[in-house]
Formats: sequence, C-alpha cells, structure tokens
Amino acid sequence: MDLSLLDEELAGEPDYRTRQVWEWTARGARSYGAMTNLPAALRARLQECVPFSTLELVHEAKSVDGTVKALFHTDEGHPVEAVLMRYRDGRRSVCISSQSGCPLTCTFCATGQMQFRRNLSASEILDQALHFRRMEAIDHVVFMGMGEPMLNFDAVIEAARRLPDLGVTNRRTTISTVGWLPGLTRFVDEVEEPIRLALSLHAPADALRSEIMPVNDRYPLDDVLAECRRYRDLRGRKVFIEYVMLDGINDSPEHAQELADLLDRHVFKVNLIPYNPTGMYDGSSRERIAAFKGVLDAARLPATVRLTRGRDIAAACGQLAASA
Repeated sequence: MDLSLLDEELAGEPDYRTRQVWEWTARGARSYGAMTNLPAALRARLQECVPFSTLELVHEAKSVDGTVKALFHTDEGHPVEAVLMRYRDGRRSVCISSQSGCPLTCTFCATGQMQFRRNLSASEILDQALHFRRMEAIDHVVFMGMGEPMLNFDAVIEAARRLPDLGVTNRRTTISTVGWLPGLTRFVDEVEEPIRLALSLHAPADALRSEIMPVNDRYPLDDVLAECRRYRDLRGRKVFIEYVMLDGINDSPEHAQELADLLDRHVFKVNLIPYNPTGMYDGSSRERIAAFKGVLDAARLPATVRLTRGRDIAAACGQLAASA
C-alpha cells in the first residue's frame, strides 16, 4: 500500500484512521472491506483512490519443498521478485527485494545479469512482505532478494522499521550488503534497532573478490571489514558472512584457511551457501563444502551450511532473475 498516498487521502480524517488502516493491513487483511471499524463510505473511498498494493502480482511458482516465489510488476512494469521460505521447524521467512534488478553485476548472481531499473520505495518493499503475510503468519525477513539494499538505504530502513507490525521483530530482520560502503557506514552509525547485518563476502582476498564481485575494486575488503568490526563494537552484535561455494574458484582448503585468518570469530559468523547454478559457475560438491567447513571448525570460526530452498523454481540464493 502506498503509505504516502494513504496519508494524503486521509487528510482531514481523525488521526487514528491511518493507524487503523495500517494495523489491519499489517495483520494480513486482504481488502479495505475487511476493515470493519472504518465507516463503509471511507472504505469505499479508499478502495477507489488508494490501491491496496503498489505491486501487481504477475505469477507465482511453488516448489516441492513448500517455497513460494512471487513475480510482481511495479506501476511502470518493472519486475520484482520475492520468496516465502517454509521450514520444518515452523519458521516462515520472506526474502524481499530492494531494487528492480541490480547495478553491481556480481558474476555468480542472476540478478546482476538483469537490466537495472530503479530503487523500490519503502511501500513497494513492504508490499512484498505483505503479500505473503496475507497467506500466513511470517516471522523472519531477509533483504537478500534483488538489488543492493545499501544503495537504497532510506527506503530499506523505513520498511525494516515497520516489519515488527507484521510480526517480524528487528532481531529477526537481516539486511545483506556486498559492502557498499556509504550505506554500510550509515547503517552502523544510524540504525540503533537490533537489525542483523550480513556481508556477502564470497572470497577471502581482494584479488579473487574483485574477479567475482567488481564492487570490491571500489570498496576493498579492509575498508568493508573495518566497518563490520565497528558495528560489532557499537552494537554488540555479530556480523553474518555470506559465502557462496563455487567449484574450483573459492572453495579450497587454502581459501578456507585464508578466510579463518581474515575473520575474528568473536565478530563474524559464516554461512556457507551451496551455489545455485545461474550459468557461469559450477557449485562445490558436498565433500568440498564439508572439507571447507572443517577448516573453519578447526579454527573455531562459527560456520554453518545454509539449507537450500526453492532451487527447482529458481527461487534460491542468487537465482532471482524475474522469470516466470
């Protein structure tokens, strides 16, 4: 829902009307008609003047593991994808996008191969989560979909701060970055809520990282990791390291030892991500991932292997490319 447009339409109404509409929306109401404590005439006016979503649902795909991927279009027809991941322990996590496409062209990521259109508004970001909230309760949100969140800092933080109304606490909200330093610095300095920070690292040294992530030429590892350590010092929270496992590229025991030497175990926790093929690389075998993790375990650097969800519908990490 376009919250700015809602405010304009409700100008002149009692102040609590905006709160009522938002509370109904955040709880998963499917239309203005469900908002029974609003006058019928007001509900009809809102239905006419304020679309219930800023995004148009174009297609949904469902995975054998219960994952759901939604393809939306903005008003201009720009594509946006979001994913609902269902876990056996009852968690319901939504992966949302902050941009249509991404301008940073990481070589392993399908989104980076798309045309970049524009940043999304806070309302467009929230409407992705609200779409799934209307299906069922959600309890985790990760800003790991299309786009680099720190390139759209203000809208991302505005949206993140509203997620507790949907049932997603700050501590269960994670914002991921490839290390876009201006936004990362603002995040460290300005965001006092306990929102989690994740860094897409994917290589333990500058030369290799620059090969697969061109952003590293602009903001090298030392500068980015220094901001992450400052986040730990200021906020007292660990930084999650995202590390996609690319066969023969970044997955050797030597790479693992470099990573262990690079990262302080008191500051960082590593998520090893089995690669979901997008055409350019092969994914590491289970054996190579296990050997890599073994080196990190020996160094006492906390590390887990992420459970892959939605690969069969191109909904897994790195696969979002706005295809139905």
